[in-house]
Amino acid sequence: MTDWSMMPVQGFATFNGADNRPMYPSSFRNGTKAFVLTNTNKGYGWSGVVSVNMRPIPELSLSASYTHTVSKEITSLPGSDAESAFTYVPTTHGPNNIKLHNSQNVTPDRFIASGTYNDNCGNHFSLIYETWRGGSNYSYMLANDMNGDGYQYDALYIPTDKQVADKEFRFVSDNDMERFMGFVHADKYLSKHQGQYAEGYSVYNPWIHRVDFSYKHDFKINVGKSTNTIQLSFDMKNLANLFNSKWGTGKYMSAGLNSGRILKYEGTDAEGYPTFSTPSAVSASTETWVPSVSIGQCWYASIGIKYMFN
Repeated sequence: MTDWSMMPVQGFATFNGADNRPMYPSSFRNGTKAFVLTNTNKGYGWSGVVSVNMRPIPELSLSASYTHTVSKEITSLPGSDAESAFTYVPTTHGPNNIKLHNSQNVTPDRFIASGTYNDNCGNHFSLIYETWRGGSNYSYMLANDMNGDGYQYDALYIPTDKQVADKEFRFVSDNDMERFMGFVHADKYLSKHQGQYAEGYSVYNPWIHRVDFSYKHDFKINVGKSTNTIQLSFDMKNLANLFNSKWGTGKYMSAGLNSGRILKYEGTDAEGYPTFSTPSAVSASTETWVPSVSIGQCWYASIGIKYMFN
């Protein structure tokens, strides 16, 4: 996906300092927007699964499975028209130069373990444990359009402590610097990627842990020459949440982080270095993730009845 009206960035001037992305001039378009969809071989994906099944006794079945998924793409077409195919992808060099990044929709890790016990008296017990991370994937970005390409999806540069100390990455005040770097050190993703641009859709929500329980009982009834079954069932989803409202719930990025827009470009200083300010909500004590409060996160139970013909 390219916009033929945009001039190549190779000839553009760049910012001074650690974040040396190109600066789009006001005349970067040579005409009306013209979006062209083309094929690419840059994306790829794969999944690996490890499963274990065992039956230590005839009445008991145990299983466990871990799945790791990798999916890289240029764009997942996150919109309703041609322009939005690259509008919502964080970049440093503009939408015609999107780099390969993690898929917006991937769940990278999932683990499931289950146990089922069936006795000789018509009782069936099942316990399922499931945990995963991702599914709600975020990007760390700037709050405004730093490179001037007309799109406010500019990827964040994460400076190292040395670059900040050497004034290769500059803030408008010491307070802005202290609050931002404090958050960088406290955040799992940012602290591991200092000295790099944040990759699009690579900030995964934390692991979610769920336990489900099921009990069923079979009642045999004779109907003529046939023996049919009435099965009563009791199912409880997200069992741990019954005992503690914080257990079994997912988390999403704190609203104070503005969907990952945690730094604002404030223009260049006299030496041509970009300067930045930190939103008031961002500091070392800011929680990246907060619990999701919705009915879908709560425990619930159901009772059922099933009639099975022989």
